[in-house]
Amino acid sequence: MPIEQKRLLRHHLLRAAIMAGFALFIVHLARTEALALYVEAGMAVCVKLSAAGLCVTSAYQLAAALRVLAGRLPYDCECDHGPSGSLLKDTLIYALFLLPLALAFLLPD
Repeated sequence: MPIEQKRLLRHHLLRAAIMAGFALFIVHLARTEALALYVEAGMAVCVKLSAAGLCVTSAYQLAAALRVLAGRLPYDCECDHGPSGSLLKDTLIYALFLLPLALAFLLPD
């Protein structure tokens, strides 16, 4: 597999994992009834629906990763945002999402 395909596969898998992580965190908060500690009661339904949207988006990223793994390019709808060319920039962008996600799972409610 060429280096560019490996890089693209890694980014799609990381995006899928981040979105699934946020969705799982929202589901965890809803099941433990701790969602009210983070959002107002009227917004709880919207936040729960956003978890469903995150699951769908995560599934799309996973499908795009599987297409790259199979040797095909991701969907050609010109709606995909490829990773930047800079390793530092990519690391900082993903860290912005991974840090709150890690804190959400590691710290108690």
